[in-house]
Amino acid sequence: MSRTSPTTAPAGRPRDTTIDAGVLDAALVELGSKGYSAFSIASVAEAAGTTRPAVYRRWKDKSALVVDAVARLAEVEPPPVSGDPYTDLVAELENFAHCISEAGALPLAGLMLSDTIDPQVRAAYLERVVGPRRQRLRAVLDSAVAAGDLDAGADLEVAGSFLTGSWYSFHVAGRPVPADWAARVAALVWAACRRPPG
Repeated sequence: MSRTSPTTAPAGRPRDTTIDAGVLDAALVELGSKGYSAFSIASVAEAAGTTRPAVYRRWKDKSALVVDAVARLAEVEPPPVSGDPYTDLVAELENFAHCISEAGALPLAGLMLSDTIDPQVRAAYLERVVGPRRQRLRAVLDSAVAAGDLDAGADLEVAGSFLTGSWYSFHVAGRPVPADWAARVAALVWAACRRPPG
């Protein structure tokens, strides 16, 4: 991950990227388990096997660290585009389920709705994590319309939100997400937005 962001501390001697990665992973776990208000750089440093000064040499404060930790969630490569819209939709949803199930990701998603979160952190989450995912999902749906698979008049804005929103609803209800969730939710949206025959 680039460290040219204005949220990070100025570069000094060459950075040990192993420490960087360990701190970012520990920060996500800390954020997911304790929330932003109780987030502690000291605890992050201990979990990462480093020191507070080492963390502060890399990030000026906890907001800067959290912003970069949030951005780490977006580092997973998106699935390759096959050219078949339905296949691509299922693959994108499977990728989403994998990413959101990673350590800290699910609690972090709920934390972003809290009034206690730093606006800068929320903005980074929306820009770097949520935004790209929504854009890719919408691109798949648009390609399905262009291919004649889905109705050009379908409400793709709501359909796109429903796709990932259905995953969160299982968790809110305290129910396990089905193993074939991606295929089932894709099939449901496909049926609802299908282009009428004729």
